[in-house]
Amino acid sequence: MIRQKVNRYVNEHGNSIVIHKLIHNIPLAAGDYEELERVLTEELGSKEDYKREYGDTPFGLLIRKIAKLDHDAAMEAFSAFIDDASLNQKQIAFVRKIINHMEQSGYMEDIKELMKPPFDKPISFVKLFDAKTRTALMKKIIEIKENAVNIVA
Repeated sequence: MIRQKVNRYVNEHGNSIVIHKLIHNIPLAAGDYEELERVLTEELGSKEDYKREYGDTPFGLLIRKIAKLDHDAAMEAFSAFIDDASLNQKQIAFVRKIINHMEQSGYMEDIKELMKPPFDKPISFVKLFDAKTRTALMKKIIEIKENAVNIVA
């Protein structure tokens, strides 16, 4: 029951500040997080309902998973890689695969996913990029996820 209410709420309130921020990869302020918590644990159901349905899933990640990540926001987040003249076509294709995943899922649960399908073909992440670029990509992936969880002052 709460799952349907949450999905409906997200779809109907995509223009609210907090959902807009989550869709566009903008860090949340304390007030945003409090509003999200109030809606999810008071308006749409109780804290117990939320915990039963979503476990320990942070509010921001739940909304991001439902609402997805905006294409332009994803492109902007990875623009340093897309615009990097030193990257070859295979590397750029890999970055676009990451972007596509982030758009569809809202975030990447664990950077270990980069070692699994669909990211392991035709060339693995480790073989495709040097250590510095791999680290930068992983930091960006983590940052996007954290923008849905961490609160900025």
